[in-house]
Amino acid sequence: MSKKIIKTNRIPFFEDFKKWKIFIYIAVFAIYGNSIFNNYSLDDEFVIKNNLQVQKGIKAIPEIFTTKYFTDKVSSFGYRPVTKAVFAIEYQIFGLNPRVSHFINVLLFALTSIILLKLLIKIILPKTGAVFVFITMLIWLFHPIHTEVVASLKNREELFYLIFCLLSLQHFINFIEKQKWYYLVFAICLFILGYLSKQSAISFVLIIPMVLWFMYVKFENINRFLKDNFRVIVSVFVLLIITYILYKFPTWFFPQDKVELLSFENPTRFDHSKIAILSLSAYAMLINIKLLFIPHPLVFYYGQFTIPVIHITDFLVIFSLILHVVILFFVIKNFNKKSIVIFGTLFYFLGILPFSNLFMEINGIIAERFLYAPSIGFAIVFTFLIFKISKININSNSLKSATSTFKYIVIIIVFAYSFKTIARNTSWKDCYTLYSNDITYLDNSVKANDILAQTIMDRVMNEISSNKPLIQLKPSLDSIITYYSRSLELFPDNPKALNNIANIYINFYNKPDIAITYLNKADSIKKNSYEISYNIAKCYELMKNDEGAVIFYKKTIKSESFHPDVWNNLIAAYYRLNKPDSAKLVCEQMLAYDSVTDVPYIGLGYYYISKEDTINAIKNWEKAIEKNPQNYKRCESLSKYFKFHNDTVKANYYYKKSIEAQRYSKN
Repeated sequence: MSKKIIKTNRIPFFEDFKKWKIFIYIAVFAIYGNSIFNNYSLDDEFVIKNNLQVQKGIKAIPEIFTTKYFTDKVSSFGYRPVTKAVFAIEYQIFGLNPRVSHFINVLLFALTSIILLKLLIKIILPKTGAVFVFITMLIWLFHPIHTEVVASLKNREELFYLIFCLLSLQHFINFIEKQKWYYLVFAICLFILGYLSKQSAISFVLIIPMVLWFMYVKFENINRFLKDNFRVIVSVFVLLIITYILYKFPTWFFPQDKVELLSFENPTRFDHSKIAILSLSAYAMLINIKLLFIPHPLVFYYGQFTIPVIHITDFLVIFSLILHVVILFFVIKNFNKKSIVIFGTLFYFLGILPFSNLFMEINGIIAERFLYAPSIGFAIVFTFLIFKISKININSNSLKSATSTFKYIVIIIVFAYSFKTIARNTSWKDCYTLYSNDITYLDNSVKANDILAQTIMDRVMNEISSNKPLIQLKPSLDSIITYYSRSLELFPDNPKALNNIANIYINFYNKPDIAITYLNKADSIKKNSYEISYNIAKCYELMKNDEGAVIFYKKTIKSESFHPDVWNNLIAAYYRLNKPDSAKLVCEQMLAYDSVTDVPYIGLGYYYISKEDTINAIKNWEKAIEKNPQNYKRCESLSKYFKFHNDTVKANYYYKKSIEAQRYSKN
């Protein structure tokens, strides 16, 4: 093996590596520095903003490593403990501080760039020249496709996985060249950290063997191959075993992932035909290449309709299939030449293959973050094309040999990339800025319209809490209806959008007759939904249809039995229908579920009043006060009752209670 170690000749261009580190830090902060002033944005609540587990700080780390990445009432998925643990440590030290978080992201990207430059010098410099490595690094570093990874805090997991995987690759190389077994241990440990940061690291199970093949492997005969490549074979074998264990680990110790599957996120989720999968994959792969060559527009979400539903006979699908077959043929034909363009092409395709939609449905079909590692391969191939167009020798070690054409091309690319990156960072300022900017290009996206409408709704609720007049909120409310309506045009069977648009008509426009048409459709799609059933009941109540309200309040309770206000509304509806016995039965049923609130006792009190049994009514209302002493009106009524019946002690007691309750309500 020692005969096959690749040694890089001393190249003055990279001799003082400290200067290149400084250059990278300056370049990274020049193009990403403005992202430091951003707030929290898309999905950041998953990792820090609203993550109660992370906000426990360092003491949450054992819990983080023994629970899933995300869990709520509806969903449970993933296992990415490393990134969450780092966020917990960050929260322990800095609290909720988006500027610190964004600064760390920028710093991590700079660190990634330094590690990558070292690897490029090691791997491709022997087959190219210093200028080629430098331009490759420039293209990768300045490429706007990375804005999602750097400007989104949630995507710190992407930063970590690539850092750890690149370091893992470096230590696999050290193991082969320095022949020290502890480097293999380091390599595996680093790969594990990368995988536990995000499972996207699985692409390096393909990339690492390819790099080792490119650097070391020659095939003459089987005996010579096994002897000369023993450490390469061991590295790949151990990597595969560890990856299998990591892949299976969550299934051994955690429940199966529970994620609501929606067809507008990826149509192949419900159409598993090979033709549909191949068509979508071919189109998605074409868009990935387009985004690397022309990174505009960049958007926070793709998905069905933004990525159209197309057939195998579509021109772009056929073009993509032909293009990829030609590339595959070129790679196979020139495989043994181990040229730099073959290396870059393989790096790109092996990096993107797990996210091609061929093997699993990708939420959103494509995403810019999935191009983070594959873009390394693209940068190599793109640099090769620039050299060929400019007629520059790829082995050049000095910029003095560069032609004017070469310099102009590189300068234009770097400035265009920088401008786009800096501008795109501002879009990630916060959720509203991101969604409202991107909707220009996402009019056909169900999710984009949904999420923008919900974000505006959140802003409206904040403005209501600050006592902003309702008339001033009408433009925002109208825009919410507009975006939800567009979402429903694209995907009519969207119960969430149907329910949310109904909420606007119920709570702000007082039009339950319009709201109920949306809700009835939502109920037919998503049966036994607490929220939908509750809103239908509320509509019937507003329309003075208590029979309908009773039916749906009962259905709501059947879905979720622990909401006192629903029980209270059902009891009130029965009293309005003059059915006190039914109201009493509901009160007694509620006591079986809820012995904490005052609702059943108040209801029973009214029952006994209807039966002219004042003594039992008062007893139940006194129990209600024990449960909820803040009900000052009830306290006041009891005080008057006992005063009327000359019970001074109880009259004074409930009078004081009413005063305390009034003070409490004012606070």
